[in-house]
Amino acid sequence: PKGLPVESADVPDEAYDDGRVAAEAIRRLQAAAQREDAPWFLAVGFYRPHLPFNAPKKYWDLHERTRMPLAAHRSPPEGAPVYAGVEWGELRAYIGMPQQGALTDDQQRELIHGYYASVSYVDAQIGRVLAEVERLGLSSNTIIVLWGDHGFHLGDHGFWCKHSNYEEAVRTPLIISVPGAARGAASATLVEAVDLYPTLVELAALPAAQVPQPFDGRSFAAA
Repeated sequence: PKGLPVESADVPDEAYDDGRVAAEAIRRLQAAAQREDAPWFLAVGFYRPHLPFNAPKKYWDLHERTRMPLAAHRSPPEGAPVYAGVEWGELRAYIGMPQQGALTDDQQRELIHGYYASVSYVDAQIGRVLAEVERLGLSSNTIIVLWGDHGFHLGDHGFWCKHSNYEEAVRTPLIISVPGAARGAASATLVEAVDLYPTLVELAALPAAQVPQPFDGRSFAAA
């Protein structure tokens, strides 16, 4: 077993991984700011929201569990192929989760509560990093990407976790901030994760001779 699927210890942010990641990112930003003429790239990998849903208690307290809505549709779409779904074995590996069958309503609300708390927790950590970018005066020449690698089922269609072909699992967040570009612009253009690298290459105006070719993806900088 992997342990409990949720935890809400009354501890500071840096007691959990993502708080420490944010602190280290801030230290590296401060170091980068000292090298005024040197280009730099920083990848900050946060873990939440992801199982186990562990976050400091103060983030759990932001959400009222009794008001957590459960999925309206808890069975697969009629006629859907079996392989389109997921058995959510990842969640079943945690203590207290059933080896087969559905979760109780109480279990579902606890997990949804943990997911919301994890989102609030990582949102605060991202905010810490972005605030430091502003404080250091780096925002005027720094491209920032907020990107997630997958979505997550929270009981919809009777599924949990991510290993499905449904939109809830395969649609991901993607926000890019480019100095001088329009704010709040949105695009319905379909993009893939492999498109992110050539997009950054174009936005950063990197010399073609310094960039490995060919790309697997296509730039969506103009989108």
